[in-house]
Amino acid sequence: MTNTNNTFLTVPISFALNDKTDPCQAVARKTSLNSEDILHCKLHKRSVDARKKHDIRIVCSYVITVKHGAKPTNCTPYVEPRDILSNKECANKTNARIAVVGSGPSGLFAARLLQQNGFEVTIFERGSDIHLRQQKVQNFWSGNADLDENCNVQYGLGGAGTFSDGKLASGISSPLIYTVFNEFARCGAPQDILYSSTPHIGTDKLVDVVANMRDVLNSQGATIRFDCCVDNIVVHNGKLQLTCRNTVNGETDLQQFDEVVLAIGHSARDTYSMLVSNGFTVEPKPFAIGVRVEHSRQFISQAQYGALALTHRDLQSANYKLVADKLPSGRSCYSFCMCPGGEVVCSSSERYGVVVNGMSNYDRMADNSNSALVVNVNQADFYQGVLGGVTLQREIEQKCYNYTKNTKQYAAPAQNVVDFIKGKASTQLQMTSSYRNGLVPCNLWDILPRFICQALKEGLSVFGKKISGFDKCGILIAAETRTSSPVRILRDKQLLCSVDCPNLYPCGEGCGYAGGITSSAVDGLKVAMAICDKYGVSIDK
Repeated sequence: MTNTNNTFLTVPISFALNDKTDPCQAVARKTSLNSEDILHCKLHKRSVDARKKHDIRIVCSYVITVKHGAKPTNCTPYVEPRDILSNKECANKTNARIAVVGSGPSGLFAARLLQQNGFEVTIFERGSDIHLRQQKVQNFWSGNADLDENCNVQYGLGGAGTFSDGKLASGISSPLIYTVFNEFARCGAPQDILYSSTPHIGTDKLVDVVANMRDVLNSQGATIRFDCCVDNIVVHNGKLQLTCRNTVNGETDLQQFDEVVLAIGHSARDTYSMLVSNGFTVEPKPFAIGVRVEHSRQFISQAQYGALALTHRDLQSANYKLVADKLPSGRSCYSFCMCPGGEVVCSSSERYGVVVNGMSNYDRMADNSNSALVVNVNQADFYQGVLGGVTLQREIEQKCYNYTKNTKQYAAPAQNVVDFIKGKASTQLQMTSSYRNGLVPCNLWDILPRFICQALKEGLSVFGKKISGFDKCGILIAAETRTSSPVRILRDKQLLCSVDCPNLYPCGEGCGYAGGITSSAVDGLKVAMAICDKYGVSIDK
């Protein structure tokens, strides 16, 4: 008999901790064991503690399995979570037909679990398959193609997170995260996501990971209809009837399903309008609006790591997470979706609107680092009505577009940080930006709502004290409006939309129940488990 425990090691940065290092001796000393007492030792979590710039440490957590009778110290018992998507043949079969609307993380993971457990699954995705989508996005960024309103950074296989660095860090705690990370790793994601404290896949690698997830679904019999937008959902004879439109040729057809997983993204504004018109229960929810702040990667890494940033091979491009609560304006300002060694990209999904986002490749070695700096937006800040938040987003995006429309296509308004704090228009930007569609110097106070600018100014002052010089250099690029869904599609304890529509399952970020890749994927698994439970299907764990 053996027992499994978890223990921590804190070691100097000079201590080699790559995947091939055998830490058994160090772990044995920490746990007062002999090396032969440790049957198995696996790196569980790894993070960098850079609070002391002269003594940066690596903090590691190891899961160890020891012989029966061995009594380790400085350990806590560890029980490995279950992976409910481990590769195995389906033991269940049901005739129930399931539609999954959207192929972002929530849709893909819901479809994967349902298909594995014997359901007939059809996925509807308004955008294109991943490699065609990638080509369309790259052509748009380079100025060689117009914006495709149905296939862009927001729409297509993989969802909006595909072009965002593939960050997997999440504020939620769920045993299902173990399943999500293992499935990503099985589909080709870097193995370090299984132990990194700031796991990320990288946009360059995520494209192939998503393609592999598609292939797994196809191999198990799922149907994926690309370039197919669901324009209407109504109850018909106790089932849900979907009006499906081919976005390439405009042809429509009707499909009926026993259950529908609504896994739309946070930019599916036409779907929100359709649901409101059809009487589904939708309510506005708080979200955030702001800008992208861009600094040089070298500046951020030196600010976070000190002199070691330039000399130590084990230190990757530095990350940061900044929060400023209870500002004089009464607002909160915080960083979001930080992209070390990445680029700012145009993520518009509607013509005549400029939206920016950030992404990084896996190596995070581009010249600049960027992050969203956003301000909380409440219902009192926008127009009355369920879709008032959408209206506010769209007005800001269109104002940015109108400011720059006489220059390069989908150029973005930008301002030096120091000029923004002074309220002075920038006439020339102090650094070369990564934004490919071009920037137009401006005064963002003339473009963004004043309450957003005021809170950003106050937040920058706080952040300059946390990261020295943060408010003394860099540029701000507008507008970051698609941080999360501005609405929530209500669901009950069974995760169903309402008693009037007992077949529709709102799911993921677009429906207001997640924020980011990991939490969206987890919510997709939860919804799939609820459907399995409804049909009496036991998930083989």
